Amino acid sequence: MQKFSVKLVGAEEAIKSLRKLDDNVRKKILKKVAREALKPMVASYKRNIRDSDEVFKVYRDGKIYAEIQPGQLRRSVGIKFPRNLNKRGRFGASVGPRRSGSFKSQNKGGWYAGFINFGWLRVGGKRYTGDNKGFAQKAMAAAKMQVTVKFRRTFTEKVNKEVKKLKFAQKQGLR
Repeated sequence: MQKFSVKLVGAEEAIKSLRKLDDNVRKKILKKVAREALKPMVASYKRNIRDSDEVFKVYRDGKIYAEIQPGQLRRSVGIKFPRNLNKRGRFGASVGPRRSGSFKSQNKGGWYAGFINFGWLRVGGKRYTGDNKGFAQKAMAAAKMQVTVKFRRTFTEKVNKEVKKLKFAQKQGLR
């Protein structure tokens, strides 16, 4: 899948204030910003997924492994904060089908999204070429600009709000 990142330009004061904050407070603020800013991307993903008309059965070793219900992939899409993107002072968030937590069940999660998105799924011996092929790339292309603009706006707003809160708390502690 394609990756894109947001680079903040013109928010120098907010970035300087953010660097002064504690790591835990910084991550908390960035999570809030990501949850708010990535909403258009989640909506775009959900718009680009076409639901199946019937239950799709997945077989392994000649037995039914999972029964994928119509709308299951769409319901599994959300904002994620993967551990591998959040190590050693770095922060990362992603949007896509969830496959962990309560979505770990093969009958609930979006574990098969890659098969559909990239066309790896084989239906009747042929590669999948349905409506959902490439849904992730279409969604990212459609919402990229919205997310960038919303991220910049939300980032500055949330950082300033948190810094004001901390200044107020510091003033209260000095009295």
